[in-house]
Amino acid sequence: MTKVLVLGGRFGGLTAAYTLKRLVGSKAEIKLINQSRFTYFRPGLPHVAIGVRSADDLKIDLSQALPEKGIEFQEGKVEKIDAKANKVIYSKPDGSASEEEYDYVMVGIGAYLATDMMKGWDQYGYSVCEADYATKLREKLENFKGGTIAIGSGPFYQGSNPKPKVPENFVPKADSACEGPVFEMSLMLHGYFMHKKMLDKVKLTVFSPGEYLSDLSPMSRKAVASIYDQLGVKLVHNFRIKEIKEHEIVDEKGNKLESDLTIVLPPYAGNPALKNSTPDLIDDGGFIPTDLNMLSLKYDNVYAVGDSNSMTIPKLGYLAVKTGRIAAQHLANRLGVPTKIDTYYPTIVCVADNPYEGFAVSVQDDTWYGGNVSIAQPAAANHLKKELFTKYFMWTKGDMALEKFLASW
Repeated sequence: MTKVLVLGGRFGGLTAAYTLKRLVGSKAEIKLINQSRFTYFRPGLPHVAIGVRSADDLKIDLSQALPEKGIEFQEGKVEKIDAKANKVIYSKPDGSASEEEYDYVMVGIGAYLATDMMKGWDQYGYSVCEADYATKLREKLENFKGGTIAIGSGPFYQGSNPKPKVPENFVPKADSACEGPVFEMSLMLHGYFMHKKMLDKVKLTVFSPGEYLSDLSPMSRKAVASIYDQLGVKLVHNFRIKEIKEHEIVDEKGNKLESDLTIVLPPYAGNPALKNSTPDLIDDGGFIPTDLNMLSLKYDNVYAVGDSNSMTIPKLGYLAVKTGRIAAQHLANRLGVPTKIDTYYPTIVCVADNPYEGFAVSVQDDTWYGGNVSIAQPAAANHLKKELFTKYFMWTKGDMALEKFLASW
């Protein structure tokens, strides 16, 4: 029987695994390898930081969820892919090395959160990118007595050679991997400190390694800047963070910003497992270049989905789900199941929630890719949408079968 390995248990990998199983049934043996037996609804992690959810509220046990759908699960950390020998080398939880052969592999292990590229991170850095980071930040915020909070993203180390085989406008050059969570957290913190009656004791600075929210239209960026002016938020562009200190942050040029609490989306770089893999599988940044069917340019049995794919810019959950679904559809056809393959067209789709103030900003924007859709709408209904979307993800255990219908509702 055809053996398909799926690497990674987040949006891209889960969508690929669930969709492929639904399409091909018993025509393939599908096995997913993830570093942890648990995965989380990552868009909900900022809610953990401000105390309206716990990490356990957003946790799915893959060792139970996947076998229920007929997908085998293996806990293990992927160390490298030997694309010439059709095998994956990984380490098991006990540290022992193991390897797994495949007929096809779908790579969704994501990028590397390069916290080691920020001096002082271990002592002074906070984030919401992982469940333990969000929990640590919640504890810090609960005990925060006032001062300046700086929130922003580290640089994105994007590859450029070889380029993916897609329209050039689909892959813009990005300074940051994704700044949506920065925008969301800046709104959340305003609501959080208003709720605690501490707004007068807190100053907020938002910083960006390039132009803030450059993936949105000039009109949307101007609207965000206006919101920040009204809220008293300081906005700093072109600040590539290098060091975090107790009461300030420093960029690569030596510029400094006051900060008593620093919240950072860490620098994004290619995953070390991919950098250790067969060299011509990846680009010079450590990401896998593909065509529009998510198929590797060099290996016709390797697919890349989500953040592992060099063309997903920004590194966004919506794009991860799209790529996972398309890869599964394409592979289903190759396995003898006639399937319509969705057309990949990148669009920024996200919801920046503000639960303490009861509204959220819904964003849909394709202007970065040459389109003309630019919507950024604050509304109480959008907060409800985010709540319902969270419940849907948890109810389906990460199976985003209806995502393409829900994304624009």
